[in-house]
Amino acid sequence: MIKIGIINKGPILNWGKNFGYWFILKYFQDELKEAGYEITFYDGINKKFYNSDFIIIDSRLITDTYINKIRKKFSFNLNYDYLENIFKISKKNPNIIWLDLTDSSGTTSFEVLPYVKKYVKKQFYKDKDFYRKSFFRNRYYSDFYQKKFSLEQDYKFKVHKLLEEYDNKLVLGWNIGVGNFFDIVNSNYINKYKTIFQSLTSNNFKELYKNCLGFHNKKRKIRDVFCSFNLRKNSMKKSIHFQREKVYSILKDHYKIRNDRLNHKQYLTRLRESKVSVGAFGWGEICYREFEAIKMGAAVVFPKVDYLETWPNVYQDNFSYLSYELDFSNLIERIDSILNDQDLQESLIVNSQRIYRSVYSDLGLNYVLNFFKKITS
Repeated sequence: MIKIGIINKGPILNWGKNFGYWFILKYFQDELKEAGYEITFYDGINKKFYNSDFIIIDSRLITDTYINKIRKKFSFNLNYDYLENIFKISKKNPNIIWLDLTDSSGTTSFEVLPYVKKYVKKQFYKDKDFYRKSFFRNRYYSDFYQKKFSLEQDYKFKVHKLLEEYDNKLVLGWNIGVGNFFDIVNSNYINKYKTIFQSLTSNNFKELYKNCLGFHNKKRKIRDVFCSFNLRKNSMKKSIHFQREKVYSILKDHYKIRNDRLNHKQYLTRLRESKVSVGAFGWGEICYREFEAIKMGAAVVFPKVDYLETWPNVYQDNFSYLSYELDFSNLIERIDSILNDQDLQESLIVNSQRIYRSVYSDLGLNYVLNFFKKITS
């Protein structure tokens, strides 16, 4: 039996902790144990955690020190004193699996590579040579917008580039789409917290999966286009948030949409009523909203991400979503192609939901088993 310890720090009543990124391991815990993997979650680093055969550490718990949070806020380079802690941990257990949970494919902490066995991320650039280049704000898309529109003053970001000798340490994990989104549409917040309590007492996550947001496909929609963003207009990091502002501006002029403030239930209901959900990048490329849109039965239009690898991969152009170019040149054309073609709209919804449903099937289990083979080999 291979013992794997995972740091899972966070408030007990936090939905993300119980049903977010780690829900897939809790759902398949019996199958994983039968396959020889014993998964234990820890709230902090202790002796039992160190005694695991392999230890998985969330990068944010180490890198997001109080000082670094302040430095990020004001766009200063990070303080790398935390490397000393990684070195100390590696002396007690060298089988560190570093879990990079930062939002963007380009934001990395490759400085830890000499001290860890494997480096896991939710999504990677397909071409690893991208990690040997310099991108503005360490993001491919920010670099594109900065060069095209000169949005910010030039600023040199300190980044540790990927050395070829460490390429084999990179292992693709899974993205936030595996999370069990609570069905707030057909329930309420009282039931939500009741469900969390049950998760802490019953340890029956397959039963709890029944509280997951279902897969809707409302045939008759009353809205054409839905788009709702936090535009972050006051942010100094213009190149990161420019895409959202531009997309909203184009859609407001063309389709007369409004960026209304909605609660979560209203937001999901709007999605279910809409033919098309138009997305844009946030702090990173992959956001919750596309997975919610798929669940609610809206066809997704989203920036082209063919330069990324991720799982579950609902970003298969012209199959499970339609992409638009980073320069927005075909954005309206792509939206209108769905609005004017009922068969296309239906196929995008069906195909994206089929991919998404497979996460909690034998396909999903096999993906997780292969992942553990890679990180423990």
